[in-house]
Amino acid sequence: MLEAGKFYKFKVTRKTDLGFMLNDGEEEVLMHYRQAEREYEIDEQISAFIYYDKEGRFCATTKNVYASAVKPGLCEVVEINEKGLFLDINTSKDVLLSTDFLPYNKELWPDVNEKLYVILKDKKKSLIAKPINKEQCLKYKTADVIENMTYEAVINNINKGGYGLITKDLVYIFVPFIMTRGKHHLGEAVKVKITKIKESDVYGSMIEVKEKQMVDDKKIILDYLLEHNGYMPFTAKSSSEAIELAFKISRKAFKRAYGELYKERQIAFDEKGTTLIEKK
Repeated sequence: MLEAGKFYKFKVTRKTDLGFMLNDGEEEVLMHYRQAEREYEIDEQISAFIYYDKEGRFCATTKNVYASAVKPGLCEVVEINEKGLFLDINTSKDVLLSTDFLPYNKELWPDVNEKLYVILKDKKKSLIAKPINKEQCLKYKTADVIENMTYEAVINNINKGGYGLITKDLVYIFVPFIMTRGKHHLGEAVKVKITKIKESDVYGSMIEVKEKQMVDDKKIILDYLLEHNGYMPFTAKSSSEAIELAFKISRKAFKRAYGELYKERQIAFDEKGTTLIEKK
């Protein structure tokens, strides 16, 4: 029995005005001429991918699809509407990644032309897309990563603790929010440095080199002071929990940037807190 989202072996049985008719021994499926990679001969044996047309009928293609029900792939967002994202899998019909798999905040959604790693699923005579997760990456990955090396990846998941990134080799990398700067969204292509590998868990950082990082961290502290009338109840002795909650950076990064601001005479402090020094 044929299932959408998978490849099957067929025999080309005849041609019609619309395309080639394919038969797997039990069912006959139409492959439109525009979905054929080339001209096929009658009785030729071919492999074809099964999907649904707009009327919910099986149809086939011999083109290279970007994702299937048995193999995840990177697919481009071609349309966004109230239902979710429509992704190009290289067939005549795009597949839906519904709002069920997307953050409530639409600012975290991908933009058109950005891409996500997904796997396909047959649901009520329609192929749908689902973002792949860490467990699926462990099953399908084609290479490993190395600590302290930097890789290109796509932000594929967002949860309460951080971002789930996926490389071209389907390695899943978790980046805690504290190891990032600024706001990021699904489908964003980023560079990530591997900070730790522990058994099946891979951790990374999207923070750039220390010099640029310190400039950004100094701005975070100054912006906070400006937004709070030039005063904050934090110093270099404040707890890690308090600093991370207020500034979304580590205590180590805070202390480094804080010390530079003090050397530059941009701030003053006492036991209770820190004051912004107004420039004359």
